[in-house]
Amino acid sequence: MMRFSLQPENFYAMELLSSEFGKQVRTYSPIKVYSVAPAGDGSRRFDLSFYHAAYPEGVQNKVYTIQTIERSANFLLGRVLGTDRVILVMDLTDVWLHKHFDDKAVRSFLQENNLK
Repeated sequence: MMRFSLQPENFYAMELLSSEFGKQVRTYSPIKVYSVAPAGDGSRRFDLSFYHAAYPEGVQNKVYTIQTIERSANFLLGRVLGTDRVILVMDLTDVWLHKHFDDKAVRSFLQENNLK
């Protein structure tokens, strides 16, 4: 079985789950992967460097160290080390974008990133 993999320069859908987000529990953002650096020690940990599209301008470039919890054909689920956040990453689709963002935000994101 092929497992979900993150490729540099590709966009993905990211959902973060944490008590810090209050009763909503989760936040949503398209991300663009810059690099993935596995720890290389069999620990299922890796550093993910990415562009966080839903973050304010100027603080959108992020690096998370992630401990993989589950990796299937369609998603990666992990824990962001040093935080209480759980991260879910999957393919970015029009359905996902329109479910979590209004039409204006989707159009703007697609135009800014030359995706359509």
